[in-house]
Amino acid sequence: MTGLFVILALVLVVLYFNDAWRSLERVRKVARDVCARAGVQFLDSSVIQTGVRIERGGAGLVLVRRYRFEFATDGSTRHVGEITLRGRRVQVASMELPEGGRLLDAEASAPGAGDLPR
Repeated sequence: MTGLFVILALVLVVLYFNDAWRSLERVRKVARDVCARAGVQFLDSSVIQTGVRIERGGAGLVLVRRYRFEFATDGSTRHVGEITLRGRRVQVASMELPEGGRLLDAEASAPGAGDLPR
C-alpha cells in the first residue's frame, strides 16, 4: 500500500513539473508577442516565475502562476513586465513603459491567450 502512495506522489510531481515547464514556454511566447506589438526588445532569458497559488475556479481548483520578464527599448536599459496565468489561460500581461505608465493586456485582447497546446 505504501508503494502505491509513493508511485502516486511521483506521478503528481512529474505532472506538476511538466505543467510548469509548458506554462513557462507559453509565457515566453506571450511576452515575445506583447513586446513585438509594443515595439520593444524582449530579453528571452529573463522570464522567471514569481509566484504560484491555488484558487477556486468554476470547475474546481486552478493554479494561478505569476511570471516576470524584462525588455529593453534601446538595448541597454531594462524594464519589467508581468504575466499572470490562471490555469492554462493568460489572465493579464502588463509592462512598465519607459515613458511612464503601464501597458495592460487583459485576457480578452492578449495575443494567443487561449489554451496551452496539449
